[in-house]
Amino acid sequence: MVKQSRADIVQFVLSVAIVLVLAFFGSLAYFKLDLTEERRHTLTQATEDLLSGLEDQVFVRVYLHGDFEAKWKRFEKSIQERLQEFGDVADNVEYEFIDIYESGDQKTIGENEEALWEQGLRFTNIYSPDKEGGKKSMQMVWPGAIVTYKGKSMPLQFYKSDDPAPTELMINNSINNLEFELASKIRQLAKTDKPIIAFLEGHRELVPLETADFTRSLAETYDITTVKIDGQIGSITEKTEQQKSRQPIYDLLIIAKPDSTFSQKDKIVLDQYIMAGGKVLWMIDPIRTDLDSLSKAPQTLALTNDIGLYDMLFDYGVKANRDLILDFQSDIIYLDAGRNGTQRNYQPFSWYFAPVTMPGTNPHPITSNLDPIRFDFVSSLEAVGNSPSVEKIPLLKSSELSKAQRAPVRINTSVVNFGIDHFQKGGGKRHTFAMLLDGEFDSNFKGRLNDTLTKDPNIAFREKSVSTKMIVIADGDIVKNGVITTKEGYQPLPLGYDRNTQKVIFDNKEFLLNCVNYLLDDEALISLRSRSIMLRKLDPNRTRSQRELWQFVNMALPLVLVLLLGTCLLIVRKKMYS
Repeated sequence: MVKQSRADIVQFVLSVAIVLVLAFFGSLAYFKLDLTEERRHTLTQATEDLLSGLEDQVFVRVYLHGDFEAKWKRFEKSIQERLQEFGDVADNVEYEFIDIYESGDQKTIGENEEALWEQGLRFTNIYSPDKEGGKKSMQMVWPGAIVTYKGKSMPLQFYKSDDPAPTELMINNSINNLEFELASKIRQLAKTDKPIIAFLEGHRELVPLETADFTRSLAETYDITTVKIDGQIGSITEKTEQQKSRQPIYDLLIIAKPDSTFSQKDKIVLDQYIMAGGKVLWMIDPIRTDLDSLSKAPQTLALTNDIGLYDMLFDYGVKANRDLILDFQSDIIYLDAGRNGTQRNYQPFSWYFAPVTMPGTNPHPITSNLDPIRFDFVSSLEAVGNSPSVEKIPLLKSSELSKAQRAPVRINTSVVNFGIDHFQKGGGKRHTFAMLLDGEFDSNFKGRLNDTLTKDPNIAFREKSVSTKMIVIADGDIVKNGVITTKEGYQPLPLGYDRNTQKVIFDNKEFLLNCVNYLLDDEALISLRSRSIMLRKLDPNRTRSQRELWQFVNMALPLVLVLLLGTCLLIVRKKMYS
C-alpha cells in the first residue's frame, strides 16, 4: 500500500510538471486558429505590415464604455477584441477604456464632455431601456477614441450616425470598419509626407460645396488643393535645369464635371502631365442635361457636351459615347400624379435615367464588397485601340436590362411609364460606366506639334508616357453631394445620401475613395475598406421549435461528457492497478 501511494504521488508530480512545462513553452509560442469564413479574427497583411513598422508607442483611449444595451456592449467588446489583435501583432499598441460618467459628479462629467468635444469627438444620444419600469430613456454615449502616436493625437469616430436607435445592420457595418478606421488613423499619424491631390478649376467644374463630402474624406489621408492650368506648362508639372524631363507637381489630378471647352494649350499641358506619370480621375458628362429643368416643363433636351477632351481619351484607350443610358435597375423619382384633396399627390416612379449598379460581382479591389452606386444621366464608355502597353478594365456596368439613346436625347417624364418589356426587347447588353486604364500611353499630340514646341527644352515634350494610371467615369454627378440650407448657411449632405429614405444607401463615396487609393498605389486602404464581416442571425423559427434540444446541448451535454470521461478514467485505473 505504501509503494502504491508513493507511485501515485510520483505520477501526480510528473503530471503537474509536464503541464507546467507545456504551459511555459505554450506561452512563448503564440498561436491562434481562425475558423470563420471571412477571417474575422485575422488582421489583413496591410495592417500587420503597418503595425510591425511602428517606431513608437500607439495609445488608444476608447470612450465607448459603460452600462449599455446589448448591441452597444457588443460594439464595445468588438472594439476591445480588435485592439487586442493589434496588440498581439505589435507590443507597442496599448489601449484603455474610459467611462466619463462613472464618477457621477455633474461638474466632472461636464468638464469631460467639453474636453472630448474640443478634441473632435462627437456624442450620440441613444435610447436605453429602463431596468425597472421597462421604459426607454435617452442616454449619451461617445462611440469614439483618441489615438496618440509620437506626441500627436487625433480623434477617431467609430459610429458616425445620429440615429438614436441604430439597427443591427448599422452596428455591424461599424464593426466591419473597425480595422480600417483604426489602421487608417494610425497610418495618418505615422505618415510624414502626404500625397497631394489637386481638383482642376477653370472649366466650370463642380464648386467646392458640391464636392465637400468627398473632399473632406480625402483630406483625412491626403493634402487637398485646387489648380488652374491657364495654358501654363508649369501649372501642374515642374522641371529644374538638372532634369531633362518634367515631373508632376501633384500626385493625382481630379477633373469633376467640366462644363466648358478646354483650349489647345490646356490640353497640351494636361497631356504632358499624364506623359510625365501623373494620374487622373476623370468624371465627365458627355451629354449635357439638367434634372432641375424638368420641374418647370414635362420635358427637356439633352445635347452633346463639347468639352474638347474626347479625342484625348480616345487616344488613351477609351471612347466616351455621346449617349444616355436608360436602365430598368434604377433609382426612384417622385412625380406629381394629380390632386389628392387639397394637396398635390406625389407618387414614386422608377427613374430609368438614374441607373443603380451592383458592383459586388466585380472581383476588382476597387469595387469589391461595395453597396449599390447611383448614377444620374450617365453615358457609356468603350475600350478602343489595340496597344499592348495599355490595360483597359471595366469597373462599373449597367444591368442587362438597359438601353442607350444617342444625342440629342429627349428627356421626358413619360419614360416612367415604360415596363420591363421595353428593356427586354433588343436589350441584353451591359454598358460600361467606369473604366480603369493602366500602362504607357501615347501622347494625344504625337506628330501634331511643330518642332519649335517639341524641341523646346522647357516644355520637354514626351511622345509616350511612363507607366501610369487613370480612371474615366462617364458621369460628373457621381461625386456631387446634395446641399441643404440651415441657419448657418448652405451645408453639404453626405455623398450617397438618399432624400427619400433620409439615409446614406449608395456607396458613391466609397467607390471614389477606392479609385483614389488605387491610383495612388495605396491598395492597403482598399483591402481594409472592402473587408466585410457577415452578421449571422439565428433563425427564430428553428430556435423556437428546437429550444429543448439546444438547451440540452448547452447545459446537459457537457455534464454527460464529464461523467463519461470520469467513468472511463476509473475503469482505466482499476485495470492498471488491480
